[in-house]
Amino acid sequence: MTRDQLSDLSITTADEFEAILAEVIEKAIKADVDVRGAWEFQTRGSTHDWEVEIIELAKRLDDDEE
Repeated sequence: MTRDQLSDLSITTADEFEAILAEVIEKAIKADVDVRGAWEFQTRGSTHDWEVEIIELAKRLDDDEE
């Protein structure tokens, strides 16, 4: 994986961020990566350290109707 795969994308809103995050998670799941749990990482070249926690929610019955 190259580091700049997202360099051509513009993420300027929370909705855009959520859409990209959802796509990444779905691709990982299809590749049999267990994405659940806490992921700690440092952003290279930045002073920021992050922790992201992914929790699978129970699907509501009315979600299938949409």
